[in-house]
Amino acid sequence: MKGRMVKRTFRLVGIKGKGAFEEFGAIVPGVAREVMSRSGEIGPAAVTEIAIFEPKKSVDQPEGEFCVGLMVGGPARNVPLGMSYCEIEGDYATARGKMEGLNQLHTDLLSWAACNGHQMDTEKRIIEVYYPADSGEEVEIFLPMLVSRANNRSSLYS
Repeated sequence: MKGRMVKRTFRLVGIKGKGAFEEFGAIVPGVAREVMSRSGEIGPAAVTEIAIFEPKKSVDQPEGEFCVGLMVGGPARNVPLGMSYCEIEGDYATARGKMEGLNQLHTDLLSWAACNGHQMDTEKRIIEVYYPADSGEEVEIFLPMLVSRANNRSSLYS
């Protein structure tokens, strides 16, 4: 896994949802299928799938919110009924890998960030961007990071 720090803005049109964290693996793909079936309503340029997740802050938090959608190039003027426009900007630790290794990729990226002096910002959303691959699907994870003034140097970002 190759981790790196980036400053990034994400824009998407999608469907918001809520559910038990332990059921996200079943709930989120269902919402993603609905978004893809309605992709023509979002626009022809919107083809990259994205999901935004509320981080689980403690074992006492059984449910979380998410939004599954398609990335768009700029602010959406006509958002389809039942969908929302979201724009999120921040500092992220990121890595890309195969969808089958999603959980391990999350673990490895958190470890990489900690070893490089970064701490996850649990008040901001986790982002996953999905890409078709020759065999299956790849995912790029963006974990929101707290950035201190001392660590906020352009050399940290790519």
